[in-house]
Amino acid sequence: MFQFRPIALNLVFFLNVLLIFLLVFEDKVQVPLILQVTGRMHPLLLHFPLVLLFVGIFLEFLISFKKFQHPAIQEITTYFFYLFALTAAFTALFGFFLYREGSYPGEEVTLHKWLGTIVSVLALVIISIKEKSRTLYYSTLGISAVCLVLAGHVGAEVTHGKGFLTEPIVKRWKARSIQIDHPDSAVIFRDVIQPILNEKCLNCHNHNKAKNNLILADYEGIMNGGKQAGALVPGNAEESLIYQYALLPMDDSLHMPPSDKLQLDQDEIKLIGWWIDTGANAFVKYADLPKPDSIHPFMLSRFQPKTGLDLIDIPFADNETISDLNNPYRTVQQIAATKPYVAVFLGSKKNFTPDDLNELRVISRQIISIDIGNSEASDDDIQNLSQFPHLQKLHLQNIAIGDDGVKQLKDLRYLNVLNLSGTKITGKTLEELSEWNNLKKLYVYNTAVPDGSVKALKEANPELEIYNTQFDLTDSLYTAQLTIPVCKIDSSFFRSTASVEVKLSRGKVKYYYTLDGTEPGPESMLYNGPFKVSQSAELKIMAAMDGWVDSDVISFPLVKLGIRPGRVILETKPDPRYSGKLDSTLVDGKSAGPNRTDKNYLGFVNQNFQVLFQMDKPEKISQLSLSFLEAVEDGVYAPARIEVWGGDDKTNLLKLADVTTETPHEKKPASKRVIRIDFPQRTVRFIRLRGKRPETLLARTAAQNKTDASIFVDEVALE
Repeated sequence: MFQFRPIALNLVFFLNVLLIFLLVFEDKVQVPLILQVTGRMHPLLLHFPLVLLFVGIFLEFLISFKKFQHPAIQEITTYFFYLFALTAAFTALFGFFLYREGSYPGEEVTLHKWLGTIVSVLALVIISIKEKSRTLYYSTLGISAVCLVLAGHVGAEVTHGKGFLTEPIVKRWKARSIQIDHPDSAVIFRDVIQPILNEKCLNCHNHNKAKNNLILADYEGIMNGGKQAGALVPGNAEESLIYQYALLPMDDSLHMPPSDKLQLDQDEIKLIGWWIDTGANAFVKYADLPKPDSIHPFMLSRFQPKTGLDLIDIPFADNETISDLNNPYRTVQQIAATKPYVAVFLGSKKNFTPDDLNELRVISRQIISIDIGNSEASDDDIQNLSQFPHLQKLHLQNIAIGDDGVKQLKDLRYLNVLNLSGTKITGKTLEELSEWNNLKKLYVYNTAVPDGSVKALKEANPELEIYNTQFDLTDSLYTAQLTIPVCKIDSSFFRSTASVEVKLSRGKVKYYYTLDGTEPGPESMLYNGPFKVSQSAELKIMAAMDGWVDSDVISFPLVKLGIRPGRVILETKPDPRYSGKLDSTLVDGKSAGPNRTDKNYLGFVNQNFQVLFQMDKPEKISQLSLSFLEAVEDGVYAPARIEVWGGDDKTNLLKLADVTTETPHEKKPASKRVIRIDFPQRTVRFIRLRGKRPETLLARTAAQNKTDASIFVDEVALE
């Protein structure tokens, strides 16, 4: 070990001389491949001199106290500074090799280079004068520390972008200085696109570090592009490389951002693609652009003023936790993808126990809606509801609770909808509710609440909506026909499961249903509570009760959306009057009604249509389901011919299926229809759907001998 100091001193001296020589003649230096590898070790080494210097300074501080003035501590301190000098020299030299690769242009990298060189030279001075001049030694230590901190700060700006250190503070300040209280006020590039690029792309594409010469730090840099032409093609996201590379599979070498970096989420990719397709303007506002349904929810969540629960920082519940809380008697689901709120359904549950609610405590902050109507819950169970502080909607209809149970809910400060229909409450409850200022809707059907109490509550709270009609549906002398069941289906088009819930009537009404399209009757399945459907089915349901005529049968098509395309391209533009939600209309999982003015339709008036579906990755597909409207009297028909094309190259697709439909020869009421098209399974990246209008039409009326033929489509499902 006694040879370490002279060897280290000579090596540090040699390395610094070599470094200065290379700097003097840097324009003529060509770095060979092996040294390019060592240059890329610069980020690995640069932390060592930083730690060694400051540990050495700390030890020097300790030595200034008598009890630490031990020869061993002084020797260790000396070795720390020699190691500091060695690592500083190697770090500066390797940094020079990396600098000569040319991946880091800009003034900051030049400043970083010279600061690193100064630190290396000062380290040599420190070990040379340590035992000679203590005053000069301590001064050099201080200067070295300052230069090293500055070099580190500038280096961080080179790799992470200018202002990296103060970025969180600046972001907060900018957010406060530019107050946007509505999405329409947002300048799309400044307020949406650039912040996304700053967060996800600027580490590698800033003014100091511009991989492939592409700078994404400002609009000018984006439009200038990089080494490859077509980084951004205004009006055509599909031809723009920054959009193409974001869509590539993670394991593709061209995927951006790189797999080890923070990734763009699907909403951000859609926003960038949408902005490019609208022309990639730097100054256009959201108010001046079309608002497809795939974009609008994100904009609302980003810029809409926060009120009520939105002012509280409520985290999202873990998806796995939500899934584990679901069982055949309890449905737990997040209400929307952009907000953390959760709804719980426990209606009609027999053998209700406190655990049914207590088990939900893990997501108590996220739950805003609970339905335990028609269950066997009692006043004792109601007290457990106080553990859900953010409840907004509470459905307690037809359960055995009274005035004492309702009193236990008074601390639910966000509650605005309360259903107490069919309970044992009296006028005392309404006196209690007069002090609940946030309540907006109250249901007290079939209760012992007197009309006078209802009137008094309305006078005390004029904005409160109260529903209090009394019914007696068990009168055996009344033999009218039952109304068709009212079904709540979260979506007729679903990805995992569809939840089906029947709104129960008072009395002994039974509901029979089938899922195979056959007519329901007493021998069919009996509805005992909400259920889920996991496969495509045709639900038919009817109501029955002794002494009443059975209701008519109502039918609901349920289609499973197995594969969601990453992008939908409307190659045929719909009629502007019936443009729905543009690109997302066909894949948003929302079923339109039997009226062509429904905003969930795309209407193609007197024209064929063609739509291209692009998958995020190659998918195995063997089925396509098309949902459409048939309203003959309005000139809305099923496509006479439907073609399905698929493949990996959108310019060279293979025909997978070709089906025809029969044009009606007589008038009939408007209705929804679904056509399911099966074909041999094929792995594809693109699916093109073509629909052709009928050639021979049924005149709508004798007086209206028109030949309009429109096609109205609301959903396409791929499996």
